[in-house]
Amino acid sequence: MDREGVETAVFDATGSAEGEQCPRCGSEATVTWHFAEGFDELECRTCGWLSDEEELAALHRFGGELLEEDETAGSPVNRTGRRITA
Repeated sequence: MDREGVETAVFDATGSAEGEQCPRCGSEATVTWHFAEGFDELECRTCGWLSDEEELAALHRFGGELLEEDETAGSPVNRTGRRITA
């Protein structure tokens, strides 16, 4: 929590200016974020582009609907009617 008592998210990442070129504007004023979980993200300080922009947009569009099971797809388990004994 911060000083105002608001809960804030903390991510374990290290940022470094490696000079990687932004795919949108071509600037080398970028920061590469290295996450402890094993993935990297790129952020452009010039145009604001983020490498995870598409994934974030998809999350914002997701309405949270649950899909119904399709009975016509069949069962992934071969059900023969025999009991299994261990």
